[in-house]
Amino acid sequence: TLHALGDLSRQTGDLEQAKQHFAESLRMKRSLYGDRDHPDVAATLHALGDLSRQTGDLEQAKQHFAESLRMKRSLYGDRDHPDVAATLHALGD
Repeated sequence: TLHALGDLSRQTGDLEQAKQHFAESLRMKRSLYGDRDHPDVAATLHALGDLSRQTGDLEQAKQHFAESLRMKRSLYGDRDHPDVAATLHALGD
């Protein structure tokens, strides 16, 4: 999948290619799910946040993480969930 290719590109140091893969993955997922919150969209937003942080674009990272967190809280409510915790941790880094 495009998300997995983004992860692989990031791990091998090709950050520009990773960004392209994640962006295309996000575009396709939003096309599929529309305006509905979905765990796959939230996961790709989180990955884009990680990549933005890695490239030093901290403002963009914060925006991606915040959107991912909002979506995850919408999906999982107030109950404890590992995906919510992971994004809270990323925002705190």
